[in-house]
Amino acid sequence: MKKAYGCVVSCFCLLAFSLSTVSAQAAEPASVQTRVKRVALFKNGLSFFVREGTLPDEAELVILGPFAAPSHGTFWVSCPESAKLNSVISREVTLEEDVPARSLIELLRANIGREAVLGNPWDGGGLLGTIVAMTPPRPRAARQPNPYQMGPSAGQDSPHEGGGSPLLFFETHLGLSVFDATTYGRVQFTSPDFSTTLTREIKRVEVRANLAAAQRGDWLSVSYLAKGITWAPSYLLDISHPKDARLTAKALIVNEAEDLEEAHVDLITGFPNLQFADVLSPMAKKEDLAAFLRSLSRGRSEMGGAAVMANVMAQSAEFTRGGRGGGGASSAMPDYGAAAVGQIAEDLFLYPLEDVTLAKDETGYYPLFTENVPYTEFYHWEIPDYINEQDRYGVRRQQEGDKPEEVWHSVRLTNTTAVPWTTAPAQLMNDGNIIGQDTLKYTPPEGESTVKITQAISVNAEQTEVEVERTREAERIYGNYFDRVSLEGTLNITNYKAEKISLEIEKTLSGEVKHTSHKAEDIALARGLRRMNPVHQLTWKIELQPGESQEITYTYEALIRR
Repeated sequence: MKKAYGCVVSCFCLLAFSLSTVSAQAAEPASVQTRVKRVALFKNGLSFFVREGTLPDEAELVILGPFAAPSHGTFWVSCPESAKLNSVISREVTLEEDVPARSLIELLRANIGREAVLGNPWDGGGLLGTIVAMTPPRPRAARQPNPYQMGPSAGQDSPHEGGGSPLLFFETHLGLSVFDATTYGRVQFTSPDFSTTLTREIKRVEVRANLAAAQRGDWLSVSYLAKGITWAPSYLLDISHPKDARLTAKALIVNEAEDLEEAHVDLITGFPNLQFADVLSPMAKKEDLAAFLRSLSRGRSEMGGAAVMANVMAQSAEFTRGGRGGGGASSAMPDYGAAAVGQIAEDLFLYPLEDVTLAKDETGYYPLFTENVPYTEFYHWEIPDYINEQDRYGVRRQQEGDKPEEVWHSVRLTNTTAVPWTTAPAQLMNDGNIIGQDTLKYTPPEGESTVKITQAISVNAEQTEVEVERTREAERIYGNYFDRVSLEGTLNITNYKAEKISLEIEKTLSGEVKHTSHKAEDIALARGLRRMNPVHQLTWKIELQPGESQEITYTYEALIRR
């Protein structure tokens, strides 16, 4: 009876083991090779990725990734309804990788089991034996990832226990010896097949999707917003022709995120509202729970870092343009064809690029378009307001001191293309020569944009403002006394060039405009609504013949805080 009972138990155990083995084999995850099918690039280093792959037959558990670390709330996994996605689990796993040995200690670790001669370089001696083992490096005590349990808080490390150098276990004819691995500065292997690579453990994030009824050929898609890839536009503006400028645009794509292979890329112009862009998703496993909650409260991850926005600085050079001959140098300008139609999504515009292949850590140059656009040349003199928000006069004038007036030789472009121009640096050329660089600001179709060429040293400008009349303590408001002051300004401009010029003068002032000697366009600016004095922008447009001088006067009245 006991023997029969033992046979039944043995069979039951064998059956249970077999079932568990089959179950384990069935649960073995399959890897899904997804690739980036589409990516939309913003200019601040954020991008929206869409990856796609094909599921293996009857897969229940599949491994996805690796991906760039997604922003919170933007990581989504989708598949056909018939495949039924049950869950997606993110976890840390330990893998092995081979790396080159870069120190004598690493070389010894890579050759455990091999025969070698150890020797001190200072005594010329040697010890023949076999490398048996080495003690692994003792890491600092692991941080307690859960701040709600006993143990060190997140961000605190325990002292390095034990310390010291690793121990080397070396088998010689005398027996097993143990040495400080740093004692020997020289090693000679008795066989030429020694290893120069070391196998080490690394931690990676593994993302597993659990499916209920996937069939062969079913698709799986992953989308997310992440940092690490951006685009930087720039323009080349050739004004060799007197009426039409030749505008060429290109894009640089800087990729530090993921490999792109024949991907569709949209270059986005615009600034969407991405509230949690700087908060890393918990799926990225970069922060513990406490750090994630802190990130939510302040809108930025501890590991995330701020997006770097490049500032474009204008360059100026002394240049007096001569004739406009159709020199052969201008024929070397690039021609990338007409602008692509693109796509409008709400207030964003997308420049499309097809079949982009760009590996991680590569930078790509991509032509966008070349178009002829109408332009006009003019000279621009901008004069600031000398009354500040506290209704006090002369603060800015005192800061500027004797700084000479700046008159800029500029061009005004009209966007007759089918696409908007995004803000980017613009290099200006004339007959094959570089004549300046400025920022071409965002310009929608049919809009206008002004680009500075160079400071006009052949156009002299001078200005003065003097007090004409003052009524002391004319107004008392909320306990503050204000004087009513009448001011008169004089603008003198002289054209020393050998050709006629068109000049636009913009003067911003706070107060009531009383008189101008030349007709001016007067615009009341909204930024003066909360001040005692309204803010006006006066614009005069005049033409000056070679050698001609003109004088413009204006008067205005303002309340000045005592």
